[in-house]
Amino acid sequence: MTDPVNLRDVRGLRTGGGRIVRRGALYRSEAPRSAAGPDVAVWPPAHVIDLRAPEERTWAHPLDGPSTVHQVPLGRSLAPALAEQTDEPDLAWAYRLLAKDAADEIAGIIRLVAHSPGPVLVHCTAGKDRTGIVVAVLLRAVGVTRRDVVADYLRTADVLPQLWAALGTVGVPHPRNPALLGVQADAIEAVLDELDGHPDGVAGWLSAHEVPAADLDLLRVRLLAP
Repeated sequence: MTDPVNLRDVRGLRTGGGRIVRRGALYRSEAPRSAAGPDVAVWPPAHVIDLRAPEERTWAHPLDGPSTVHQVPLGRSLAPALAEQTDEPDLAWAYRLLAKDAADEIAGIIRLVAHSPGPVLVHCTAGKDRTGIVVAVLLRAVGVTRRDVVADYLRTADVLPQLWAALGTVGVPHPRNPALLGVQADAIEAVLDELDGHPDGVAGWLSAHEVPAADLDLLRVRLLAP
């Protein structure tokens, strides 16, 4: 199987002010296994953000060439270590820890997406945990409602059987931590709580990690329809 199972265009989500995420600006997926064009508005993306640790990259990136691929290991060695745990069922704890550990990397991704000349694909191995965290921050940074952020994250639940089957065909093992087999609303809510808990909200959280206000303005232009 080469077609992405968990790929989607993060479009149509609404901000609190009623604007929507534009079509063909931001994609999310599991690790791509082919450069073939899926059913999205524009392919290939201009930039690809690969959140996997080096030891997870067991095949050459198929979009390295058609796209500019940025390897940004989220949480460095923390994410693979969490996958190996068998005694930590709290996915919310793991997400919050990853978001804190990788705050500087997430800030860099915000700046990259803001300045991208075309669509950006964000992916990890399964496209649900690290990808879910990064996409949640991107969406909240432009004002998408918490309700829509959580709803987008939970869409992965619809494809979990096909996703794990597809990953298995290329040698990706199921995580030993059973919590990482699925998606949980309270896990992504924990990340959103972390952002909203800053005195100045998500903009303040990002500013504390050196994302300038000008880049947030650019990000809104990139991701939101007029």
